[in-house]
Amino acid sequence: MPILRTFWGAQCAVWSFLILFGWTARLITFGDVFAATAMTLIVDPIAFLMTGAVHVFFLSRRRRVTSIPIVVFLLCFSVVGGFLLHGIADIVRRLVLDDMPLPLSPAMMTVFYTILLIGWSLMYFWRTALLEARSERLRAAEAQAEAVRLEMERLHLQLAPHFLFNALNSVASEIHDRPDEALEMVRRISAYLRYCLDHAAHSRCPLADEVEAMRAYLRIQELRFEERLRTTVTVDPEALNVLVPHMILQALVENAVKHGLRHQDDAIEIGVTVQRFDAGSIVIEVVNSGTLLPERPDRPAIGLANTRQRLHLHYPEGYELTLKQVGDRVVARLMLRGSACRV
Repeated sequence: MPILRTFWGAQCAVWSFLILFGWTARLITFGDVFAATAMTLIVDPIAFLMTGAVHVFFLSRRRRVTSIPIVVFLLCFSVVGGFLLHGIADIVRRLVLDDMPLPLSPAMMTVFYTILLIGWSLMYFWRTALLEARSERLRAAEAQAEAVRLEMERLHLQLAPHFLFNALNSVASEIHDRPDEALEMVRRISAYLRYCLDHAAHSRCPLADEVEAMRAYLRIQELRFEERLRTTVTVDPEALNVLVPHMILQALVENAVKHGLRHQDDAIEIGVTVQRFDAGSIVIEVVNSGTLLPERPDRPAIGLANTRQRLHLHYPEGYELTLKQVGDRVVARLMLRGSACRV
């Protein structure tokens, strides 16, 4: 930490200037180097301790004070301290300087010490106001970070029940007709939820982990729909170590399965492609056969809306998510620029 960030570092720096100023003024006043030096070495350390005591007084109160009380207190301190320092300086003049006559009146000497303390007070007030403003910004930043963290937790927790509801419905539909497949689905769902819990404390994870979780999800759906669902996953190895938001692929593939199999007799193909676009970007495409239908107001797409909010928090201006019809296929395209922000 730089020395000027601490009070005593700033105190030493300010008083180094004030002592030099005071010594120069006394040299001009007395016209004697010994007198100026003796007065400076005796009186100014006392002023240094007095101003330090003022700081300790404010620090001991442990509460924020408005600018008006600080200004009033420092002004009163400067005036009273000016009289006190003049009295001490007069004693020093009588005892150490053989009662050297003063070329200035006592009132002018009092004004000199008052101005000296006002100079320190201005520095202290400036530093106090600066630290208060910095603390206010820090508190605001911490409050904003906490709000973002809570929002991320809400969005993250929203995904797990949404997926679990759909997955359990899939298992329930297979128990009577295909118990073996239903049992395997339960095991894979358990493994998938274990993955979700293990990464719950981390807002980001390597893309390789997300791809494996996505493969597990697609396998659950393949067990459910058998020959009606075919999936392919192509991943660029150079993209596997990129940190991405946890469960960011979940909504994309779930949306492809859900909307690709709108009718009981539908058969679809789902293709997932992950590739490195350039040195700082990756592109994820989830393509499914079928038709993109308008969103129903009474049944909003929770998964995609959730994903957009999470992307906005992790990549404020560094992502693009589109969902559109291309021929007889629906293409969800996600571009991520740079690394995900830690939230």
